[in-house]
Amino acid sequence: MKKSIPTEKKSSFSNPLVFLKKTVLLGSLLVCGIVYLSCSSAPKTPAENRTVRNEAGRLVQLGTKALREGQIAAARGYYEEAYRLFTSVDDPEGRIRALDGLGRVYPDKNEYWDRALTIAQFSGDPELIALALLLRAERQLLSQESSLAEIPQEGENLATELRNCINLLQRRPMDKARALRLYGALLRSTGQYDEALKAFNEAASIDQKEKAYIELASDNYLIASVYSKKGIYNKAQEYLFIALSYDKRAENSAGIGNTYYALGLVSEKAGNIEAARTYYEWARAVYEAIKMQDQVEAIQKRLGTLEK
Repeated sequence: MKKSIPTEKKSSFSNPLVFLKKTVLLGSLLVCGIVYLSCSSAPKTPAENRTVRNEAGRLVQLGTKALREGQIAAARGYYEEAYRLFTSVDDPEGRIRALDGLGRVYPDKNEYWDRALTIAQFSGDPELIALALLLRAERQLLSQESSLAEIPQEGENLATELRNCINLLQRRPMDKARALRLYGALLRSTGQYDEALKAFNEAASIDQKEKAYIELASDNYLIASVYSKKGIYNKAQEYLFIALSYDKRAENSAGIGNTYYALGLVSEKAGNIEAARTYYEWARAVYEAIKMQDQVEAIQKRLGTLEK
């Protein structure tokens, strides 16, 4: 049934840097910290080693969930313990995954993702090096996105690094999809909207095949952000509803709240204030249920602005 809505989650659609931080740190993306620990061709390991790796992988997933829900202290604890366990069995990929999480817990520090690159280079595995370079590219994009349009050479250097990561991660579909999301975000930030849509749609096709529903929600959220920036609000709403359906399927509470928030923003931009108010109220209800107080307060302010 077609929803009636007014026509980029918090003025994220109008501010690419804020939008990407939200997508990457809370969801779309974040989403991107899911761990892939071994492949079928890996040599057999003693039972106790598999147990350690399995437990460390579980902790990474718990850290990702906690971070998505804004539970920063809990996420830090999970990632730190995961890193300790992966280090104890000298698992370079696991260490990189845990450091990736810690880099999100401490977004102002470069040391964790720098250490991940050192570990990858020491391993000599080209795919792990590509993964670590992907983390570095993400950090660079987060810190420079607002100025990339004014500094074409930096944007092109970053685009080249991301394209190389995409090519090197062919055997790791979830990591390739993550690289495509970042590449699309870079293209969007420099106004290359059609190319950005191609990257986001390719990521979505990978995540659809992998049945990665939280990532699919992020893909569609990002597609919606492009249409919002282009002023095509009905298409932005269409893709936000698709994102919402995947967040609900995955029971991704933070994602549900974020998407309702984005629907409110798009509605407000389209001039439909009543619809915007409704979506903000739904977002607030979800945030209150999962105790994301900062988001609750942000919506309260937004609703207050609408009243004026």
